[in-house]
Amino acid sequence: MSKTNKEEQQPAHVAELLLNGTAVLEAPTREALAEMVNDIPAECKYCVGAVGRKQDGSAYTLRVDLI
Repeated sequence: MSKTNKEEQQPAHVAELLLNGTAVLEAPTREALAEMVNDIPAECKYCVGAVGRKQDGSAYTLRVDLI
């Protein structure tokens, strides 16, 4: 499989993280947020902060930075 095909199959948040070195993930539940983090390739070293929550309670957020 070529690199181009791998990039096309990545979720948008993973592509943004790899391109910019940082991404803010947003999901309606903590479980969905955890699934988004699990999409990050194993060979990537990253750090995260605390899980935040929007004031209206509609979503959880998490900032991810590549090391």
